Amino acid sequence: MSLQISLTVWTVICFIALAFILDRLLFKPILSFMDRRDEKVRQAREEKDSAVRAREEEIDRLEEANAEALRSAAAEAVANGERVREQVAGSVAETKELYFRKLQEEKDLLAQEAVSIREQLTPHMGELAELFTGKLLSWQEDMTISKEAESSAPQMDAAAMAAITASRDLPDGSEDS
Repeated sequence: MSLQISLTVWTVICFIALAFILDRLLFKPILSFMDRRDEKVRQAREEKDSAVRAREEEIDRLEEANAEALRSAAAEAVANGERVREQVAGSVAETKELYFRKLQEEKDLLAQEAVSIREQLTPHMGELAELFTGKLLSWQEDMTISKEAESSAPQMDAAAMAAITASRDLPDGSEDS
């Protein structure tokens, strides 16, 4: 095996030519394609990051707007509640006043009726007093008689008790024949 210079030179030239051709036709387009792809990925990441930031800012803005709307609604609800409470309090006060007025009118009517009844009964008071006194005395006499009868005759029969009771129930103290 001998070393052939011409073959070695031609092999080196072919190798350099092949490396040059591969560099121009294969490596540069692949590297260019990879660089463009890397640039697109970088841009996509930047766009994604800016979109995320924009979305977060929008969320923050919406949350703030929502919180403001809630505060506004709460303040409005409190104002409406206060207004309703005042209306109800006014209505209750009016109703209370109306019932007190009606109650006073009823008291006045009852007082007038009491005066009227008193005026109607005043001329008959003597008669009523006599009637009541008579009934009371009659009742006391009957009670005394019944107690005497019970103590003197504990064996009194039912017929005798019925007669005593009947004599009490008769008007003017008259006896039953």
